[in-house]
Amino acid sequence: MLSKIHHVGVVVKSGDEALRFYRDLLGLPVTVDRVVDDQGVRGILLKVGESEIELLEPTRDDTGVARFLATRGEGMHHVCFESDDVAMELEGARAKGIELIDQAPRIGLAGRIAFLHPKSNHGCLVEYATPIEPAHAAPAAPQAAAQVAARKIDHLGIVVKDIPTAQGTFKHNFALAADTSRGGELPALGIRNSFLPIGESDIELIQPIVSEGPVAKFAAERGEGMFLLSVAVADVERAVAHLKENGVRASNPGSGGVSFLSMASTHGVNLQLVQRRL
Repeated sequence: MLSKIHHVGVVVKSGDEALRFYRDLLGLPVTVDRVVDDQGVRGILLKVGESEIELLEPTRDDTGVARFLATRGEGMHHVCFESDDVAMELEGARAKGIELIDQAPRIGLAGRIAFLHPKSNHGCLVEYATPIEPAHAAPAAPQAAAQVAARKIDHLGIVVKDIPTAQGTFKHNFALAADTSRGGELPALGIRNSFLPIGESDIELIQPIVSEGPVAKFAAERGEGMFLLSVAVADVERAVAHLKENGVRASNPGSGGVSFLSMASTHGVNLQLVQRRL
């Protein structure tokens, strides 16, 4: 059974450079920093709530991560769902006709893992993971943690062509059902959306309803796929002030309590801070 978003993978040119933002400015503690030789990557996991952000730096040029970086640049690469039995999930996916990348589980940074092809998941590369070690204990938080106070991954936004079709896919593939009390049409943003809860986070399906704007532009240039990562913070005004003091370009939160950070600072991630109190 899928229980939560284990991590969102982000491809970066340099893990050390990316840490200057995600660890030193955003305040996320590093739980794992390891080179996986057989995969040709340096993987860094940073804790945020029950989930993690995984930074992936290619260490060779002949890997999928290196090819992603060369063709698409830095940015979100995959979403990983935690399962209590990745082998069972993989067999279930095979039986459902989902296109697989891995035919059997293998060992990765998150434990026993397997990947599903983006063609079956509206442009999203999906990983299953069953941890084989105790949950990573977060070390003492960086000094920036108090200023930003990141709580959790609030939601992962995925651009789709048609929400009802995508709802059916995510229910069939992952047993994720839409929360009918939320979502709908947002003319001011030029979108309609739907939320699929998983653990303490949501998958947000986003469909453009106009021909202009950031979502429509993304859909026209890239098609379906991961578009937005939203991190919940305790006080968005305080978080934004801290980031601006350290040279990060960020939109003013305003009455909505939402701020978007410059992708030049986030290493290609369309990162949103949203105020949430636990």
